[in-house]
Amino acid sequence: MCMISVITPVYKVEKYLQKCVDSILNQSFSDFELIIVDDGSPDSCGVIADDYATKDNRVRVIHKINGGAANARNAGIAEAKGDYLYFPDSDDWLESTYLEELYHTARETGAQLVISGFKMEYYESGTFQTYAVSMPVENYETQTMVRKNLHQYFNNMMMAVPWNKLYSTGYIKEKGLLFPDIKWDDLHFNMEVIMDIEKVAISNTTGYHFFRSREGSETTMVFDGLLYKKRREQFEHILRVYEYWNIDDEQILSVIYGYYKARLVQCIQEISISDSSDKKGLILEVLNDDLTATAIKRGVVDSRILNVAAIPMRFKNVTICLVFGKIMGYVKKNMSAVFYGIKSHSVNKAKNV
Repeated sequence: MCMISVITPVYKVEKYLQKCVDSILNQSFSDFELIIVDDGSPDSCGVIADDYATKDNRVRVIHKINGGAANARNAGIAEAKGDYLYFPDSDDWLESTYLEELYHTARETGAQLVISGFKMEYYESGTFQTYAVSMPVENYETQTMVRKNLHQYFNNMMMAVPWNKLYSTGYIKEKGLLFPDIKWDDLHFNMEVIMDIEKVAISNTTGYHFFRSREGSETTMVFDGLLYKKRREQFEHILRVYEYWNIDDEQILSVIYGYYKARLVQCIQEISISDSSDKKGLILEVLNDDLTATAIKRGVVDSRILNVAAIPMRFKNVTICLVFGKIMGYVKKNMSAVFYGIKSHSVNKAKNV
């Protein structure tokens, strides 16, 4: 037995795996096991992982056929022996006191879930940029407190991901929770985690380094024609949780709808800079949706740029939406320092609800 089971799926990250694993094994907190799940990686990741296992008895390696990150994390959960679960990505890294800070918060508060800040790292236009995301320390000790406050952690990405969280193993296994085999499985998993949770703590540590983009990587991804539909399905899941909670506070719901509003602007941007031959048709599909209209009307976001971009969406002006989308896409690609600086500022707005 140990206090924390650290579970990291590994696939095609041989250039980054050593830095990740070293940062875990060199933590100031040492009472953990590291379960490296080799998800059928075709490079040398499996060999690197096995080498660590021969040198440190805290390391265990699972070799399996490729099934994706969600499936790999689930394989790790099945083998976990720790009181808590932690899921870092294998191409990121941890500052030396990060696990200790998460564990201390969990023990001090009795929280079933600890959520922390993090640092986003970018390599764009030949330079490295780092932006911290964090929120003040909080201890939500009751289910009511949890349900009235977690909306504050959506727009800054703190809710969406698994690698800034420490989960109670007992709670996860009692509820039978696993990562689903869908796009954005991590947010879906986290929504299921919080559905019936009673105690959540917020840590202001930013000791996790998330590589948003890196040297040698391509920022521009192949356009996913189903992006909007997947975003919609994701948001419907969020709404179902809030309906389950019987939340009817307009101030809370305005933030939740604001989260979707921001995602819709992103969808318009990605459509606008895509190679699709029917950009206007795809944008019109987004604008004609009743859920889009509700989000544009009720959603509140702190970003002035997003609010301006949403104006033509309110009036269903496809041409201006397309122009705004192309401008934002151009800034992101060619003026990345400006783009990510603005984004960092917007996700670090002080909580105001």
